[in-house]
Amino acid sequence: MSERSAFCRFSVSLAGIGLFLALPLCAEQPPERVPQTLLGQQGAALWRAIAEANVIYVGETHDKQSDHAYELRLIRDMIRRRLAFSIGWEMFDQTQQASLDAWDRDAISLRQLFRDTGFDRGWAVYSQIYGKILETAQRSRRNNVALNAPPDLVRKVARGRSLSRQEKALLPRGFTTSRAAYRNFVSLMGNHPGLSVGHLRSFFAAQNVWGQTMADRILRFEQRQSGVQLVVLIGRGHVANGFGIPFYVGQKGALQQLILLP
Repeated sequence: MSERSAFCRFSVSLAGIGLFLALPLCAEQPPERVPQTLLGQQGAALWRAIAEANVIYVGETHDKQSDHAYELRLIRDMIRRRLAFSIGWEMFDQTQQASLDAWDRDAISLRQLFRDTGFDRGWAVYSQIYGKILETAQRSRRNNVALNAPPDLVRKVARGRSLSRQEKALLPRGFTTSRAAYRNFVSLMGNHPGLSVGHLRSFFAAQNVWGQTMADRILRFEQRQSGVQLVVLIGRGHVANGFGIPFYVGQKGALQQLILLP
C-alpha cells in the first residue's frame, strides 16, 4: 500500500470513531506561515526577533534543567525590558484556568495551585524552576494561560475510545493537517520498539488534540489581548520544524511566531 493511500485510510479511521478532529488531508501541505526558529541565539538579533513576535515558543526538553533556567532568564529579561506579555503553559490544561487566575490574583498559594491542578504529582518532578517562573510572573503582574487539553480526553483519543458530548465540545474545530506533518511526527518518534503503524496513527491523533487545542487557546488569547505577547513554555516536539502548534496557529491567524530552542 502506498503512503498516500495509507494516510487517506487513516483519515477514514478517525471519522469512524466519531471524533470531531480535523482530519488529515490526502495532499502535501507545508506550514502556511513558517515561524522563525532561533537556536541558542543571543544578543541584539534575539531581541529584535522577540520584539517583532506575537507568540514566542520556548521549546524545552522537560527534564533538562538548563532549558528551564533559560526560560526563567528570558522571562526576567523581558520584564526588565518592560515588554507586555503573558505566559502560556503546556503544563496546565484549559479546565485549570480558574486555578491559574486565582494564583495571578494572589488568592491561593503556590502549594495550593500545585495541589489543585495535580502539578505537584506531575510536572513539578521535572524542575523547581517552574515554580520560580510562576512566582516571577505573579510579582510582575504577568498573567498565566492554561493551554493544554485535559489529559483524560487525550488518552481516550489515543485509545480510540468514544467521547461524550461534553468531551467532543472540548475539541477544537477548523484545523487541517497533512502528510508532511505526519512524517514529521513519525521522525520525532524515532524507532521505538513495539510501535506499529496503528500505534503511530493513534498517537498522531492524540498529538493533534494537544496541538490543535493549544493553537486554539493561543488564537483566542491573541483575539482578547491584542498587543500583549504570549511566551509559550512547550515541549520541543510540539514546535519541531514549524509543525505542531505553530502549524495550526498559522492556519487561522496572521501572527508573527518565533521558536526559541535553548
